[in-house]
Amino acid sequence: MNLGNRNRDVVAVERTISVVVVQRHRVLRDVVEMRLSAEDDIDVVASAATVADAVTAIGGSSGVVVVLDEPMPGATSLGVMNAIRSSSPTAQAVMLLGATDPAAVTAAVLAGVNGVLCGETPADSLAHVVRVVAGGASVVDRSALLQMDGSWQQPDHRLLSAREHEVLVLLAKGTSNIEIASQLFVSAETVKTHVAHVLRKLDVRNRGMAVEKAIRLGLLG
Repeated sequence: MNLGNRNRDVVAVERTISVVVVQRHRVLRDVVEMRLSAEDDIDVVASAATVADAVTAIGGSSGVVVVLDEPMPGATSLGVMNAIRSSSPTAQAVMLLGATDPAAVTAAVLAGVNGVLCGETPADSLAHVVRVVAGGASVVDRSALLQMDGSWQQPDHRLLSAREHEVLVLLAKGTSNIEIASQLFVSAETVKTHVAHVLRKLDVRNRGMAVEKAIRLGLLG
């Protein structure tokens, strides 16, 4: 009888899901942490206000699920996921979006976020989504799916000139302006002008956002 109980305890331990909560607002962070900690099979191992702090907390741990809020102004879903995966390639992510914005939902999915939940999602759904994501599946809630409807646009390679597209491809590889100038045999000032044109035509504020939107539009496919 006691052996059977021990076996059940081992199974319960094996099914425990390690979670790191990332939420810049302390009150909301505490709410999410308390909600998840109430579940027997979920262990909130750390909570952080920033992605950088979360990366430190993850520290290469495998199989962790990171519950995130939406990217801060100037940041991108792709940049957030790259930071997390650089620390733990096997980390899974659930992103809580405050608004059901089609571009934000699509960017999160394309960046590799496994679970996308919008502001209207019931709190009880969060633990379920964490379990599903931990099991290797992806979840996009109904509100998010409705917002994504029609947001997948066909590639329009005429949006950029041939040279601007070359610059965009190099930007996606993380190439600096000086390196781009060297590869394209133009001046750094010319590259700066091309980058400005790319940002203006894609209607974004920085290089990271340009790459993220280009992926969504199929310009880098």
